Amino acid sequence: MKRHESLIPISRQHHGGLLTARLLQHGAPAYKGMPTALTAKRDYVVDFLQEHLLPHFKLEEETVFILAADYSEELKQQAQALQAEHRQLERLILALPGAEEAALPERLDAVGKLLEQHIRQEERVFFEIVQEKLPDEKLELLQQRVLEHLTL
Repeated sequence: MKRHESLIPISRQHHGGLLTARLLQHGAPAYKGMPTALTAKRDYVVDFLQEHLLPHFKLEEETVFILAADYSEELKQQAQALQAEHRQLERLILALPGAEEAALPERLDAVGKLLEQHIRQEERVFFEIVQEKLPDEKLELLQQRVLEHLTL
């Protein structure tokens, strides 16, 4: 999938999210330099939330979601659903430290599956519609806002 320049920085950030999503799921292979123990995976994803996901969510919500939602009802509904998934992922991840160790495999798997599904939805559906339907001037504005956001 070729991405419009305005969406490339956001798409690039998704790579780390997909790797983390896969790491958390049942049957994940060992990845060099990545945790393998359940509690280490839990700690990793909690740190990943703070360091990567929350800033990434903010970037999406303050740039592409706003511009897309202002453009059409279809994109507004999709942006709202994706933003709701951001909040759901936050809640699920923040609840992990309080979970009993016996519950960790299922909870980590659920987070991993939701995170992967969420990123795939953004990449394969939402971003495709955004770059197809938004006029060039809106995509240029999006690119400007993304770059401004990243330099803050």
